[in-house]
Amino acid sequence: MKNIMKSIWYEIYHRKTLVILFGAFAALMAITGFSGTADATYGFEQGGVSDMLAAHPWVPYEFPLLFLTIFVGYVCCEDYKDKVANYEILFGHSRKSIYFARSLMAIIVGTILSMLLGFLPLLVGNALAGWGDCLVYEDILLRYLLLGLPYLRLAAFLVMIAFLVKSPYLMIGIGIILSMMIGGLADMVRHSSSVFVSLFNMIALTEYEGWSSYNLDPTIGTIRYYAYDSTIPAGLVSGTIIASLFMTAFYLFMGYALFRRDELN
Repeated sequence: MKNIMKSIWYEIYHRKTLVILFGAFAALMAITGFSGTADATYGFEQGGVSDMLAAHPWVPYEFPLLFLTIFVGYVCCEDYKDKVANYEILFGHSRKSIYFARSLMAIIVGTILSMLLGFLPLLVGNALAGWGDCLVYEDILLRYLLLGLPYLRLAAFLVMIAFLVKSPYLMIGIGIILSMMIGGLADMVRHSSSVFVSLFNMIALTEYEGWSSYNLDPTIGTIRYYAYDSTIPAGLVSGTIIASLFMTAFYLFMGYALFRRDELN
């Protein structure tokens, strides 16, 4: 299992496809943080990065979701094209070691890299415009750290799908669909308390209860004021932890059940 992981790392380092891709996504997330704090339309210059995060709660996961799907597809499906798994079995590796070497690397490394991407707008925006007083820093830090658990669960689900479709290109398509539909899901999750769907869980962790009022200025016109409650309910914390651990184990088991019966043609 260790040798398979080393070979995957070697391939990632020498092909550099994922390295370049991660750099591109990191630049995109940094630009998002920069442009958000520079846009006065929503008052980011006055409210700091917390104002941007409140107005655009999908920032920490919209593009990282796409990267995570591509990463999982590359690690789990790329070698199907040249039958590497067949050679690994011929050299004495068990199906269990092949599956868990690829799946654990895809899940753990993919989750860590996706979380790093999610934190970039916060870090860049905070460096440029400060935090502000729209949201409580400690609350947001806890929420963003908890996002790692739905990422972990989603990565395990994507691993199961990857071993089913066996195509990195289909995984890219799945990632694009997930990123495009996340905005519509935000409206659905407001009417759902489920934490067993990873996307719903992510949205719940980044949506904040709030209220708004407005004032009329003879020169500027309508000036809107927003207030948000960023405290995280205890039920959401415990539900996120329990559901994520349970569903991650379930998806890993189901993925292995599929791979164990695969003919590897």
